[in-house]
Amino acid sequence: MALRIKKYLACGIALSGLVAGMPAFAQSAAEQGNDNASANTPDAGEIIVTAQRRSEALSKVPISVSAFNAEMLQDRNVSSEQDLAALVPGLIVKSGQNSNQISFTLRGQTLDPFSGSSPAVLTYINEAPQSAGNTSTAFFDFSSVQVLKGPQGTLFGRNATGGAILYETTKPGDVYGGYLTIKGGERNYIQAQGAIDIPVSDSLKIRLAGDYSKQDGYIRNANTGSTLGDTDALSGRITVVFEPSSSFKNTIVAQYSDFGGTEGAGGLYSYHTCGETNNGYTLTATLDCVYGMNSPFAPTLGDGPMGEGTWPGAVPGYLAWQKQHPYEVWLSYDLPHKAHAAFVTNTTEIELGDDLTLKNIFNWADAFARTPGILSGSPFGSLNLYNRAGLGNGRPGGEEFSTRAVSNELQLQGKSGALEYIVGAFYSNTKKKEYIPVIVGDELPTPLADIAYYYHQRSESKAVFAQLSYELTDKLKATAGGRYTWETAGLDQIAGSLFNLDGATPLKQKAKLHDPSWTFNLQYQIDSSNMVYFSQRGSFRAGGFNGAVVPFNNTNFFDNETTYDFELGYKFAGRLGDVPTRFNIAAYRQIVKNAQHSIYALVAGNPAAFTVNVPEKRIQGVEFDGNFKPATWFEFGFSGAYTDAKFTKNVVDLSAATGVPGFTIPFDTYTDAPKWAGSVYTVIGLPIPESLGEVKLRTDVFGQTKTYFSNNEGSITPRTQLPGYVTVDMRLSWDNISGSGFSAAVYAKNLFDKLYYNSGYVEGASGGFNTAIWGEPQTFGAEVTFRF
Repeated sequence: MALRIKKYLACGIALSGLVAGMPAFAQSAAEQGNDNASANTPDAGEIIVTAQRRSEALSKVPISVSAFNAEMLQDRNVSSEQDLAALVPGLIVKSGQNSNQISFTLRGQTLDPFSGSSPAVLTYINEAPQSAGNTSTAFFDFSSVQVLKGPQGTLFGRNATGGAILYETTKPGDVYGGYLTIKGGERNYIQAQGAIDIPVSDSLKIRLAGDYSKQDGYIRNANTGSTLGDTDALSGRITVVFEPSSSFKNTIVAQYSDFGGTEGAGGLYSYHTCGETNNGYTLTATLDCVYGMNSPFAPTLGDGPMGEGTWPGAVPGYLAWQKQHPYEVWLSYDLPHKAHAAFVTNTTEIELGDDLTLKNIFNWADAFARTPGILSGSPFGSLNLYNRAGLGNGRPGGEEFSTRAVSNELQLQGKSGALEYIVGAFYSNTKKKEYIPVIVGDELPTPLADIAYYYHQRSESKAVFAQLSYELTDKLKATAGGRYTWETAGLDQIAGSLFNLDGATPLKQKAKLHDPSWTFNLQYQIDSSNMVYFSQRGSFRAGGFNGAVVPFNNTNFFDNETTYDFELGYKFAGRLGDVPTRFNIAAYRQIVKNAQHSIYALVAGNPAAFTVNVPEKRIQGVEFDGNFKPATWFEFGFSGAYTDAKFTKNVVDLSAATGVPGFTIPFDTYTDAPKWAGSVYTVIGLPIPESLGEVKLRTDVFGQTKTYFSNNEGSITPRTQLPGYVTVDMRLSWDNISGSGFSAAVYAKNLFDKLYYNSGYVEGASGGFNTAIWGEPQTFGAEVTFRF
C-alpha cells in the first residue's frame, strides 16, 4: 500500500494542502508581470484570507493556510467536516466512539477521547470560537473555509496548539437574489439548501439561509436490519447587516440546528485475550474474560447462538465474522442520535479614522447532544452507555452533553506609515454538564458495573494581545506579537456521580492557570510572484480536571500543554512561461511539552483512567502544493504532507497516582499522523459553445499511509494500526446551462469502492477491545442549482 501511495506522490501527491483546489486564474499578463505591485494588494482571482485578522491575499500571508471559497467547496462535494480531510492532506478528521463525535488533527496535534482536554485545533465561525457540541456542524452557505496550520500564537492563541479552522458564513449582497440547491443520491439521500438576499435599504441588508439533509447510513445493524450513521438535520440562519454610514457596521448572525438520525458505530477491530501480556505489561481483557470461549458465565454469555451476549465461537468467532462483513455490525439495539445547537454572533466595526478601526466580536452558543453507544461494536455488552440503577436512563440510554458559552473580543486595528498593528482583549466563559453512564456485563442479571460519571465543568479565560507588522523595506516585513492568558478551570461532581453517589459530599475543584503565546515572522517579497518567510510561534493548551477520573487528591488534574515551532516557507503565484501557476512549500519543526493524553492502566487488577502530561514530543515535516493551468480548458494540481511525529521523552510515571512504586508506561506510537498524505486533481473543460454554459470534468485522488490510533502500541494497547488507502472521486458539472441560472452535476465518491477505515477508537486498556469505523463506500449522487 505504501508503494502505491508513493507512486501517486511521485506524480504530484506530495506534501500539504495549502491550495488543494485553487481557483481558475483570472489574472491578466499585465497584472502578473507588475513587479512593483504592493505586496499586500490582492491580484484578480486571488483568494482572500483572514489568517492574521485582516483581509490579505493568500499568497502574501507568511504562514501555512489552506483556503477554499464557496465555489471550490461545491466543486469538491464538501458537505461535512469529514470531507475536508481530502482537501487538506495532513488534516485528520477523526470520528470518536461514533460518527457524530468528531475532532480535528493537524500536524500531529490531536484530542484524546475522555481526556477532558480542549481540542488542539479550534473552530471559529465569523472569528468567534465555537465550543464542541458532540454533533456534526451544520455545513452550509459558507463563503469560505480556511485551515490555519501550526500553533496560532497571538491572534488565535488559546488552546490552538495544532491549528484553527475558520468558517465564514455568507453575508447579504446589495441586490435581491439567492440560490436553491437540491441534491439526491444513494442511500435515500436528499438535501435542500438555499439562501436569499433581501436588501431592505442601502443601510440594512438581510440574508436568510437554510439547509435540510437526510440520508441512510452505510453501516447496517445485522440484528435489527436498521442502518447506522443516518443523518437527519435541519438548520436555519439569519444574517442582518446594518451599515448606516461608511464608518459604522454591525453584523448579526443567528443560527439554530436540530440533528436526528443515528450513531454510526464502529465494528470490533481487535481485542486482548484473557491473561495476555505485551512486553511485560498485563493487558486489560474484560471482553474476552467475560465473553470468551471459556466465559465463567457460560452458557449465559460467550460461545452460543447469535444473540445478546453470545456468538458462535464467542469473541474470536465474532471478530472473524466482522472482518468478513464490512459495513455491518451486530448490536443488541439501535443507537438514535439527538442534538441541537444554536449560536449568535455580533460583530461591530467602527472606523475611528482613515486607518484606525475598532472591532468587537461577541458570541453566544448553546449545544446539547445525546449519544448512546455499544462501545465494543459487538453483541457483547461489555461496555455500554446506559444505566439500570442510580441515575438509570435505560436502553438505548446515552451520554448527554450540554454546553453554554459566551465570549467577547475587542480589537483595535490600525496603520501608521509602515506600521500595521492590532491590540485587543478577549474573554470567554464556558459551562458544561456531562453525564456518562456506563454498564459492564449488560446481559447479566446483576451487571459487573452500573455507574455514571456526572459533573459540571467550568472554564473562564481572559487574555490581552498585541501584534505589530512593520515594513522594513518595500519588500521586507517583520511581524511580532504576544498574548497572555489567564485561565480558571473548575469541576463539580453532581449527585449520582460515581464520586458523589449520595449528593451529601459534593466535590468542588478549582485551578488557576496562565501562560503566554507569541508570534514572530519575517517575510521577503522577492517580486510580485515570489515570497519567502520564516515564522516562530508558541502557544498552549489549558489544563484542567477530568470528570471521569477519581478526583481525590486532585488525581484528575492535568497541567497546561505548551508548544513552540519553527517554520520556513516559500510561495509562488504568477506564471511559468505562459502558464498561470501557484506553488507553496513549508518545512516545520514543532516541540510540545507536557502533552495532554488520556490513558487507562490496571491498578489492583482493575482499569483506572488518567489524563497525563507526557514530558515531550516532536513533530516535523514538509508540506507543499501547486496547481497549473496550461490551457483554458485544463487545470492540474497536487498537494500533500510528510509528517514525522514521535514522543522524544515518552515515559509517564504513574507511581504517585496509582500508589504503585515504579509504575511507568511508555508512549511509543503516535496517533493520527500518517507519514504521507496527499492528493492530485485535474479539471478538464469540455468543448461546447460558450452560449451553452461551461461543462467540466473533475477528478480527485487522495491517499495516505498507515496510522495508529493508540499511543501505547508496544505496551498496554497493541493492534491499533490502520492500513493506508487511496480513493478516487469524480464530478461532471454543467454550469449556467444555456445562459440560464440553472447548473447541474453528477458525482461519484470513492469511485472504485475502496474499503478503508476512517478512524479507530482505542478501548484496549479500559475494556480489552478496540473498534474502527469504515470510510464511506462507493456513492453516486446528483445536484441541481438555480441562482436568481
